[in-house]
Amino acid sequence: MKYYLVFLYIFTAFFLFNLTISKQQENLFDQSKRLTHAIIHGEVHGNGTLPIEDKNSYLLVELRLSRDDRPRSIARNKIKFNNNNNNNNNITTQSFTLQFKLKYPLSKISPHNSYILSAKILNSQNKLIYIGDLHVPITERKNEQAKYLVINVIKTPSWYNNIDKLSLLAYKVTQWGGTEEAFTSELYTNKKSGIYTCVVCNSTLFSSKHKYNSGTGWPSFYQVAIEGNVATNIDRKYGMTRTEVHCAKCKAHLGHVFDDGPQPTYMRYCINGVALQFYSDENEMK
Repeated sequence: MKYYLVFLYIFTAFFLFNLTISKQQENLFDQSKRLTHAIIHGEVHGNGTLPIEDKNSYLLVELRLSRDDRPRSIARNKIKFNNNNNNNNNITTQSFTLQFKLKYPLSKISPHNSYILSAKILNSQNKLIYIGDLHVPITERKNEQAKYLVINVIKTPSWYNNIDKLSLLAYKVTQWGGTEEAFTSELYTNKKSGIYTCVVCNSTLFSSKHKYNSGTGWPSFYQVAIEGNVATNIDRKYGMTRTEVHCAKCKAHLGHVFDDGPQPTYMRYCINGVALQFYSDENEMK
């Protein structure tokens, strides 16, 4: 009987202890649930008159990872257009404003990542009609409402369909921020005179006049061909800080720029060959 009471006492104490721990964990879990998401409230503004023939067209607002090896949607919201003209076959919106709300998980957010908030208008067959992008650095780690964001939706650029025509490697490099293997690009050893353009939008980026052999295995240039056609961004992937280089027009990832180049700029634009097109002279450009 004595041992039975001791056993009962130990069992009861153990049960109460686990119950207390469980309650504490439950409370922590409840708190974490309240702190794992943040909300972006925003507005999408359309400039000018946008004729939308398909009455089932909708606006897709999406927050997605930028420059990530496995791009994925963090949050998305579909918004249907109202038929302001009472015409079942056509919708014409002028200077429209659509409000949206995106709830996204904070666990996905890191100060080392950047995100793209995109607004796209699609028809009932999910065919893209208009597109607008805005790079949004999101680093908050607490439960607070993000600032209002404005996206100007513009007509789909003519080069947008070129993205679907890219090779798998070119797509991975330009759209996902990937890197081709060193010494694999034919442009690395190319010594012909001409210009190098973006493989996506054909914007002029570099010239053979500024190309040199860096010994790195990637086409290298000590300056850009036209100021403003190449843009940069801070890249903190893989535990280091670098300066990422992309096409200013279509945002295609090109490579990185370093300050160990030759005179007169001392810069080295280390570019993926698969992100470039080469034209021996400007007359070859279409």
